[in-house]
Amino acid sequence: MKIFAILLIICLFAGTLASGQVTVSADNSNPHNSAMLHVKSTTKGLLPPRMTFAQRNAIVNPATGLIVICTNCNVDGTGVACIYLGGKWQNLPATCDVPAPPAEGVLMQTNTQIIWNWNTATIATGYKWSATNNYAAATNMGTATTKTETGLTQGTNYTRFVWAYNACGNSEPTIISGQALACGTSFTVAHTAGTVAPVTKTVTYGTVTNIPGETEKCWITRNLGASQQPNTVDDATEASAGWYWQFNRMQGYQHDGTTRTPNTTWITPISEDSGWESTSDPCSLLLGSAWRIPTQTEWSNLKYAGNWNNLNDPFSSGLQLHAAGDLHSNDGSLGVRGSKGLYWSSTQFNNNLSWCLEFSDIIAHMTGNTKGYGFSARCIRD
Repeated sequence: MKIFAILLIICLFAGTLASGQVTVSADNSNPHNSAMLHVKSTTKGLLPPRMTFAQRNAIVNPATGLIVICTNCNVDGTGVACIYLGGKWQNLPATCDVPAPPAEGVLMQTNTQIIWNWNTATIATGYKWSATNNYAAATNMGTATTKTETGLTQGTNYTRFVWAYNACGNSEPTIISGQALACGTSFTVAHTAGTVAPVTKTVTYGTVTNIPGETEKCWITRNLGASQQPNTVDDATEASAGWYWQFNRMQGYQHDGTTRTPNTTWITPISEDSGWESTSDPCSLLLGSAWRIPTQTEWSNLKYAGNWNNLNDPFSSGLQLHAAGDLHSNDGSLGVRGSKGLYWSSTQFNNNLSWCLEFSDIIAHMTGNTKGYGFSARCIRD
């Protein structure tokens, strides 16, 4: 009777080939060619024998490669997988990995609400969200990857933190920044003279989206620091020009046509292997961390999608870019205001040059320019 039962189990769960290979599976399928024993399942695992330290050591003449689960063989008395190699029992190394931080998703931003979204993280079993960098006090979101926050102040920038977790622990936080502002509306910023803004002034920035080439992005409709939008493409007023920045430098400069403010020693030359870092990005520092300097690719996409060939084309676009001029790389003196527009990207060309959008009455193109120049900043938000 016992022999019959054993044969029945083998017939139900194991298929044996002439070569001696065995597969254990619900569908009685053949084993892989490289395996003598192939256990197939998507719902169950393979369970080696479990025993104590004393029981493991009592095994007579263990074979090389013998594997057991020892329930108390770690130095702290916990269990571990063991293998017999080199004439002795050895504990197999084991890790308990925490998830990587979840990637930021696409935010939905209106004048009083932000829907914070993040992507799933591999090996995560859940997520936490918080307005402060405090995992212990964070809201447990379970497996949800979205959080709706209402009652926000229009135009205000907000920073939030998201962690992925599993049984082994939690990731570092993903820092997500957003602005309670629907693109197409305006917001007001009180700039204070200091290490970023050159003078104290209050500016109301309009915003616009659906610009050909980057239709999903949000842009401010005047230069950073400009009191007004330009009246004409060759508007040479300081009020329309706004402020100027050297590449990867946070300090902005105002030029009224006679005096540069601040009139500090001009930084020249600038030679470094770096794009524009977020810690010195004037868009982020003055408007909030949701804003940044556009990349070379983003400017290029606008130039080609809009078929920009001279200064009239960028001015005719929804951004109304004009010939705001520059500050010379040699000494910070004002030049070409009213005849040429030069707008930094955040992408360097090499150690000495960086990509910028340049246009005049005969050309509109992307070019590499000396990092020591002071160019205009037009900010973008995802």
